[in-house]
Amino acid sequence: MATGLNSFISSIMTRTTPLPFYHPEDPFFLYHDLYPTNQVKLWLDISTHCNAKCPQCHRTDANGLAKADWLPVVQWSFEQFKFAFPPKTLQMFKEIQICGTWGDPMMNKDIYEIMEYIMDNSQGIHVLLNTNGSIRDEEWWWKFGTKVRNRCTVFWAIEGVTNEQHAMYRRNTDLDKVLRNMESFSAAGGISEVFTVVFKHNERDMYNIAKVSKDLGARQIMFVQSNRFYKHPKFDFVDDQGVQQSLYRAELPPNKEFYWKSWDLNNPVAMEIIKNEASRTQ
Repeated sequence: MATGLNSFISSIMTRTTPLPFYHPEDPFFLYHDLYPTNQVKLWLDISTHCNAKCPQCHRTDANGLAKADWLPVVQWSFEQFKFAFPPKTLQMFKEIQICGTWGDPMMNKDIYEIMEYIMDNSQGIHVLLNTNGSIRDEEWWWKFGTKVRNRCTVFWAIEGVTNEQHAMYRRNTDLDKVLRNMESFSAAGGISEVFTVVFKHNERDMYNIAKVSKDLGARQIMFVQSNRFYKHPKFDFVDDQGVQQSLYRAELPPNKEFYWKSWDLNNPVAMEIIKNEASRTQ
């Protein structure tokens, strides 16, 4: 079964012809009303490579934190991207989100060339990039920021105020490197926002995470309580050294007025709301 799944995912990542389940008459695929208005939003995964070893990630084997065996290691090349999205097609899009569902997009070897191509061959497209941020260096992120400027928002995964706290979930990443990269990208003109997965070990530091993020150039922050514990209070895993460890579910009750919302880090009222949530009693 794993072999069949590998072949299927590889075919999606690399194919240059329509998918076999594509039906031209299916209303789901009839975008012709949106194309002329440039309102189409596109979601892409361009790599299954990742430097991190987050225990609850779909791509991670919780027994050792290696890549799951069933996931092939593939990525789009620049040439494949140009073939799939010629300049005329790019004009139809309003937004492209390049997410890291199966890997981090910044691990794609051609990510700069792909983004440069989008910027040079479109006018109104805004690109959203999700990354753990512990990839490449400050010089690269500065160059990237000067190219994309306010046409690209990068969502940085920051889960602590110390590397020890941050790396309890974002394994194999370096918080100091993430923060330096975010600061460089922001100073170059790019838009930075922070995405924080909340656990027991960092929920009381949400305000401190927000302050650090603001100081280093982020404009907004979103907090999300991990939903990958399912019905259990803890998540057991074996790290890459063979040591059994656990993550614990956030103890603060869910608050639909706070989580999954973007908070303006330059708004004193928003900062006060974050501070109050972090210190809220159960």
